[in-house]
Amino acid sequence: MAPKAITGLRERQKQQRRDLILKGAKRLFEAQGIEETSMAAVATAVGVSTPTVFNYFGSRDELLLAIIVDGHEREVSKRQTERTTESIIDDTCNLLSDFTRGSLRIFNKTVWRYADSTVIRQPNSVFVRRYSQIDLVLTKTIEGLLLDKPLKARRGPTFNSAALAAVIYNHWNSHYIGFIKDDDMTIETHFEMMLPEIRELLDLVFESP
Repeated sequence: MAPKAITGLRERQKQQRRDLILKGAKRLFEAQGIEETSMAAVATAVGVSTPTVFNYFGSRDELLLAIIVDGHEREVSKRQTERTTESIIDDTCNLLSDFTRGSLRIFNKTVWRYADSTVIRQPNSVFVRRYSQIDLVLTKTIEGLLLDKPLKARRGPTFNSAALAAVIYNHWNSHYIGFIKDDDMTIETHFEMMLPEIRELLDLVFESP
């Protein structure tokens, strides 16, 4: 086998092993909680040695972050970011609803609570820096939607798209944090609480088409 082919095969095998570890860790994190899941348990679950898991991910939080980042990238790749209706209000509400559904596809509420607590416990960590990048991407996604088609603001012909996107994202995020803190709250209740407020906000900013 040619050297390039050998190198390519090794890289594919490494990627497959990495994916296997991530899938196994995700199952354990959601089934029994992060604090109850050791790196050794992950190794046993996927049939590799504990040192192998540490070779790929230096800590449990690094493993958690990798699952979140990979999941976020998958969600971004399939998310509809262009306007699909004449109503910026409807399009924004649809996008924010997709944020919630996409987050739950990555992890359940319990794991997200742990991730958010890590942000508080380790404010200057690599975890927080990488985690914060997701907030920026989601805010930019909202801004892209606001700029996709011409909009007429009630206060005049222009508006600060970045500032408005940040306000919308922060409002969604505050509701999302409340949602993941409450095991009994359904996604329907979350939407019933969050979406009317977003609609009211955007109605105050933009004139109807």
